[in-house]
Amino acid sequence: MQSLIDTTKRRILIIDDNSRIHEDYRKILAASSSTSDEMEADFMAFLGETPKPGTTSEQLESPLRDLIQLDSAMQGQEGLEMVKQAIAESSPYSLAFVDLRMPPGWDGLRTIEELWKIAPDLQVVICSAYSDNAYNDICDRLGQTDSLLILKKPFDAVEVYQLAVALTEKWLLSRKARLKQADLEELVELRTVELKKASLHDPMTKLANRTKFNDRLKESLKRTRRYQLKTGLYLIDIDYFKQINDSLGHPAGDELLVEVGRRLVECMRDTDTAARLGGDEFAIVQTDVKDISEFRAVLKRLEEILSRPYTLDDRYVDVSFSIGAAVAPNDATNADLLLRKADLALYRSKKDGRSTSRFYESEMDYDLANFQEITHNLKAGLAKNQFDLYYQPIVAADTGALQSMEALLRWTHPTIGTIPPDEFIPTAEETGIIAQIGEWVLATACQTAVSWPKDVKVAVNVSPIQFRSRYELIPCVARVLAETGLEPERLEIEITETSLLGNSDQTIEKLNQLQEIGVSIVLDDFGMGHSSLNYVQSFPFDKLKLDRSFVSSKFATEKTRAILKLVGGLGVNLDIVTTAEGVETAEELAIVQAEGFRQIQGYLIGRPTPGPELGQFFEKDRLLPVQS
Repeated sequence: MQSLIDTTKRRILIIDDNSRIHEDYRKILAASSSTSDEMEADFMAFLGETPKPGTTSEQLESPLRDLIQLDSAMQGQEGLEMVKQAIAESSPYSLAFVDLRMPPGWDGLRTIEELWKIAPDLQVVICSAYSDNAYNDICDRLGQTDSLLILKKPFDAVEVYQLAVALTEKWLLSRKARLKQADLEELVELRTVELKKASLHDPMTKLANRTKFNDRLKESLKRTRRYQLKTGLYLIDIDYFKQINDSLGHPAGDELLVEVGRRLVECMRDTDTAARLGGDEFAIVQTDVKDISEFRAVLKRLEEILSRPYTLDDRYVDVSFSIGAAVAPNDATNADLLLRKADLALYRSKKDGRSTSRFYESEMDYDLANFQEITHNLKAGLAKNQFDLYYQPIVAADTGALQSMEALLRWTHPTIGTIPPDEFIPTAEETGIIAQIGEWVLATACQTAVSWPKDVKVAVNVSPIQFRSRYELIPCVARVLAETGLEPERLEIEITETSLLGNSDQTIEKLNQLQEIGVSIVLDDFGMGHSSLNYVQSFPFDKLKLDRSFVSSKFATEKTRAILKLVGGLGVNLDIVTTAEGVETAEELAIVQAEGFRQIQGYLIGRPTPGPELGQFFEKDRLLPVQS
């Protein structure tokens, strides 16, 4: 049977003015005497552990031997100082035997009162040969407590021994229980702090979440008003983040979010707050700013640090950001309005081509109102058939024969009049209405082209949004072709390099599916992006349309002429149809013909024309002007 006794050392203090009493305690409690052997054996029997006959204290398995450390004090004041010292040394007493009468100093009751002030868990045994202090009187003064026992003198040795072991064991168990409770309370407190922190931080980036962000913004604005300081608010969006997720996978996207969060912290001071508001939206609250120049310095630092290349999935990736900023109290004095101003600046940043930053300006309020009005009018215009298609001819560069017509969208508002595409297309893309408009354009163009000569194709522009969104482009094209009866080989889908940003596998797959249907794929505005040649290498386009800026004689330079020569030769060497857009003069026509372009489009050939007036182009065998 294993012992029930804790083997931890236990300290006992004897406080008595009689030195002979101290010796009696030592004879009873010290482990070296035969008396203690007998008492230890008796106590083991009391616990249910009966030793064999003749077993000595050294042979006993009991852990009682050598566990007790005895100290002596002759007066209560001396005992109190010893208890203080023991506590200071982190080796406190567990039990004190206190004599009731100790002239000339404190009596036992006063001594116990003082001891319990500094060691309230100390177990105490009152020792007295007198009966003038009744138990009830003692309890009235010291209180009813399970830490106090009374022992009559002369005391029985076994009784003292049992009290010493039992009470010190009780003290040890109580102390362990208290320590465990303290550990649990500390753990609960720590966990509470962690949960509170988790409720205020984004689990992925460890930045503040929207709740904490709102609190810090309001706190900063209060300080702004109280101390005549300034607060800066920066809203940061990752450009084309969905494209990164689609092309590299969501783990790489998450890796990017974490790295962006780390870089934002690098850009700010300890008093500022960086937050992830959701998705790819981040924010920084810059507090206690005295000089307006500090805002531009932070913005410059943001642009510099965020624009460094990123390593995602073991690949170097260039990532751009749109940033909008507002300043309190210059732009607004409350949190909601300041957020709105910063959001307007962010919107302008995106409208200006992304990969840029803007501070709020008052004219942006007009931009927002105009955006909302255009959005409302777009929905109404689509419902009320205010859109129309014009068509511009594309001819063979050598024969002048009509080969294709590009469908160009026009919007005529009943009160505003004609609205140019470059004014409403960006809004349509941002609001998602472009998907509905795009489907209408496709269906209308195909239905119109059915009545044209069989050798004339129709070219339809498709927005990057239609490739990147959940819009089902492939089923839509297949359905329109089936409903209109237009042969697939007579449809050309024109896309810009923006549709291919990130070289998305999803986009390439859609292009492959369109070619499988029989539709031709045209890369429009070729040469305007920095990765045009990479895209030609990654996908077998049927046609390349060189942007008009390289054709116009107004911008003719050695560099543009070199690009004309390069693209023309590229078409010849790769057997890809090349189309020169924006040809307006006979001189420009001669140049692109000389460089090997196979198709011509521009005002020299014909301007965009409504569907009912296209007969003038079909009636002619040659649309190129006769050169003298």
